[in-house]
Amino acid sequence: MIEKTIRTFGRSELAQQYFPKLSAMSAWRKFKEWLEYNPRLRSLLTLSRRTYTPAEVQLIYAELGEP
Repeated sequence: MIEKTIRTFGRSELAQQYFPKLSAMSAWRKFKEWLEYNPRLRSLLTLSRRTYTPAEVQLIYAELGEP
């Protein structure tokens, strides 16, 4: 299995990984809803940040699955 390198993502960039057919703003709104709905992510992430660190991205992947 090839290990994927996890890097820092802008919030809209990461959101568009999950919703590639949506505009950046629409993807972010929908992705934010997902994050707010998940109690663990809601408690561990700051949704107002514009970027997510590799550790935060790994946490998101663990909770939501990779896009």
